Amino acid sequence: MKLKKSSLFVILLLSSCTVIKKDYGNYSDIDGLKKVVPKVESYSKYGNPKTYKVFGVQYKTLDTHIGYSEEGIASWYGKKFHGRLTSTREKYDMYKLTAAHKTLPIPCYARVTNLKNKKSIIVRINDRGPFKKGRIIDLSYAAAVKLGIVKSGTQKVFVEAINASQSK
Repeated sequence: MKLKKSSLFVILLLSSCTVIKKDYGNYSDIDGLKKVVPKVESYSKYGNPKTYKVFGVQYKTLDTHIGYSEEGIASWYGKKFHGRLTSTREKYDMYKLTAAHKTLPIPCYARVTNLKNKKSIIVRINDRGPFKKGRIIDLSYAAAVKLGIVKSGTQKVFVEAINASQSK
């Protein structure tokens, strides 16, 4: 059975759309995401070594998240890590408002503001990363959608840790 070029094109087009839909879904319920409400949590016994080394770079975990703020580049991570364990030994859920940070003690909470469009959200930091030079925070897919940075992949942001004991 021979396929016409136009039929083959349609099949390839539809299959590529299916892959995209399968990977990240049509995330239309972004407004329905449960907001993150900071709460006082003990730092995890996992994922908070005094120091650690990744790709030959030494990192020092901060003693506290209180008072931390930084401006820099955010990136995001999604399906490749979905369901895997985070540094806190929780399962990563790309559809929750979470993030990874290299030095903040985990878990903790931070407000992340996209400096281009001024959108802002609160995330729960429960993982380590990003380990690509020049990036300060890795957002979950949902957080990246909420901040409008999925398409660009990276964006300049302002990250400010939240003192949950004072955020009522």
